[in-house]
This record gives sequence, structure tokens and C-alpha cells, in this order.
Amino acid sequence: MSNRNIVEQMINNVVDTIRESQGELERTISGYTSGGSNNLLVDIVDGVNDVTVIVDLPGVKKDNVTINVGEDALDVVALFIDEIIPTDVDYVKRERKQGEVRRVVNLPAKIRIDDATAAFENGVLMVLLPKIEQKNTSTVNIN
Repeated sequence: MSNRNIVEQMINNVVDTIRESQGELERTISGYTSGGSNNLLVDIVDGVNDVTVIVDLPGVKKDNVTINVGEDALDVVALFIDEIIPTDVDYVKRERKQGEVRRVVNLPAKIRIDDATAAFENGVLMVLLPKIEQKNTSTVNIN
């Protein structure tokens, strides 16, 4: 094999290794830029009369979720427990959340704490938070 072929083979091996690692690198960078793998993913919907917060909690049992509501913030604490795999195994890779995870969400409006409700189904928590002041709208006639 000529020197040129050897160099080309080495370069091809490096490129192949980079391509194979690209998916892992993208997930790692995404974890850092999204605040890390310990953050809970949330959607916040600012409705006319209420704020709805939706939180993904895959694999969490309802009894392992705590919600604390303030007038302008929502605090969600979830305990991720891995009951599938014994604790004495050696993982090759471990990306699933473990332990206690907390997310404090600043709300876009002040809410009525005593009227807040929550539902938990299929690993999704939905918290409905009625607003203290509701938006009034009016149609303005154009002259």
C-alpha cells in the first residue's frame, strides 16, 4: 500500500469516527444549552383568564411529585426512581434522570393560589392557575 493510500485511510478513519460521535456530541451540547439534563421540560400557556403550565415527567409516579404555588411562581419537584435496573450494575451509558429534580417557573401574571388545580396523566403534569386580574378586551370603533 502506498503512503498516499495509508494517509487517505487514516483520514477516512478519523472522519468516520467523527461522524459516529456526532449524535452523542449534539446531545451533550443540547444538554448544556438547555440548562442540563436535570431540568424539567415545561410549556407555559398565558390564557385570557388563567396560566397553564405543562410539565413532562416520564416515568414518575404521581406520589413522587410536589407542587408549590406562589402568587407569581410555580415550583415543581419530582423524584425519578429507577425501579427497572438493580443498583449494583455497571452502566455503559446513563442518560435517564435519577433522583430529585426541581423546576421553578416564573409566571407571566399573578394567580389565585387557592384556585389552582393540577392533573397528572401518562407522565404529564398539567397545572391550571387562574389569574387574579383577568384581561379585559374591548372593540374600538374607527372614525
